[in-house]
Amino acid sequence: MAEPLVRVVGLTLNLRPIPQPFDFQAGAGELWMLLGAVASGRGELIRVIAGLDQPQAGRIELFGADLERLSRRASVQLRSRIGVVLEQTGLVPAWSVFENLALLIKYHGLAPDPAVEDHVVKFVEVCKAPIAILSKLACDLSPLESRWVGLLRALIIRPRLLLVSAYLPQETLTAGYDVWTFFEDIVVPMNMTILVDAGPQALPMGPDTRLLVMDQGTLRAAGLASELAGHPDPEVRRYARFSDA
Repeated sequence: MAEPLVRVVGLTLNLRPIPQPFDFQAGAGELWMLLGAVASGRGELIRVIAGLDQPQAGRIELFGADLERLSRRASVQLRSRIGVVLEQTGLVPAWSVFENLALLIKYHGLAPDPAVEDHVVKFVEVCKAPIAILSKLACDLSPLESRWVGLLRALIIRPRLLLVSAYLPQETLTAGYDVWTFFEDIVVPMNMTILVDAGPQALPMGPDTRLLVMDQGTLRAAGLASELAGHPDPEVRRYARFSDA
């Protein structure tokens, strides 16, 4: 059996009141939607896995490595395989969109300097975003554009793990796409493990959708929507409603 790409063991999030510890794992190429009420711990779990917050207790393993046992250098190398999308996009306001995206290519050594521009342009074309957006300053982006550029920024390094804890508008930069069609057509084929804080968003859900239901900072249930539809907990069943279409 393949090693899980993400594994948390006895994880206790740093919340009040202190939540119950829980275990969870996600395999390579799996997409998990994190569901739950406001303050259920969805965003906190994403931030802890991303290394932006510390848990109160527990162990986190990514790519088979225990984060607590890694050297600083090894930890930096591991983090280079993770794309993170937060409410704050992390864009440098005075830079163009191109400069913001090119920085990631240069930092991670994904292309030699003469090839960086071509690399960025081709990536934006693959993502079906308008090339003209590359010349805009980040400070001049609309809220919609800023959200999408933040997502492109996380994806351009071709991460093996994508963590999303930000509202992604249903509207899109490309006519004919909504955000979840974009995920199906562009993101999922990249074959990365994806954890999406899906709480505030209207999501298409089928019987094979993987759901992680959070409540008061702990894990209430995890599994396929078809499995959780028969869960004894009515709150879990409420989140596991799906369409067979």
